[in-house]
Amino acid sequence: MYDEFFTIGDVSKSTNIPISTLRYYDKVGLLSPTFKNDETNYRYYSPKQIFVLKVINHMRSLGFSIEYIKSHFENMDYKHTLDLFQKVLSETKSEIERLKAVEKEIVESHEKFKLNFELEQKIGVPFIEDTHHIKGIIYGESTQNFKELNKVLKTIDSFESQNNLHAQLRGFKVSFNNWKKNRYSKDYLIANMKEENANISTIITEGKYACIYGKGVFEEEEIVENLLKWITANNYVAKDEFYITFTDLLMFKSRKDFLYLLRIPII
Repeated sequence: MYDEFFTIGDVSKSTNIPISTLRYYDKVGLLSPTFKNDETNYRYYSPKQIFVLKVINHMRSLGFSIEYIKSHFENMDYKHTLDLFQKVLSETKSEIERLKAVEKEIVESHEKFKLNFELEQKIGVPFIEDTHHIKGIIYGESTQNFKELNKVLKTIDSFESQNNLHAQLRGFKVSFNNWKKNRYSKDYLIANMKEENANISTIITEGKYACIYGKGVFEEEEIVENLLKWITANNYVAKDEFYITFTDLLMFKSRKDFLYLLRIPII
């Protein structure tokens, strides 16, 4: 009797479907063996079921879910199966669009990490940059210490989340007058968004800037003072404010990891 049927191992080899998957199909009611030997607990499949499994294999490769395949075999109606194909086609198109968006995000993140790696090699080296207008959002609340800053940042995070905004640059503006009184003061916070329609304010004006990359807690370093000395040594005059911006929001594990750009407008 058993010579007319195939064991689960034979079926697995014939269809390239793992035994665990065949048992799963049995469990969810997609395809059960023709019969089971109660004494040995062996599962036996008919030759016809080999063909059915190959159909299942093909439909799975096209993206059909288990439920869709079950529905196909339960109805065996051309109209019904055409509707299933249309659903799978629609779902596949949606998934393709999602993957395209994921691919774009991965490429952008890769380029950003590559850029930040290159920028890290330039830490501590002053340079002159002609900066174009940078548009974004100004969060006008000033802060005097890290506690106040963290409070404002939480408010900003909430605002951006509620409005589905994604910051690609953050930072703040500081006047030298406030800097001399309190190194931890910030005049206001700024952010540039991926969503162009949100970038309605000029957060950094067009002009010539003395710049330098730094890493860590800039308030605890002499990077501002050192750049001011460089400006004077190179016969420039600093204006009465500066900007600190952070371009990589993914690598901030702690304050010592902050990679930032200091810009001082000059004439």
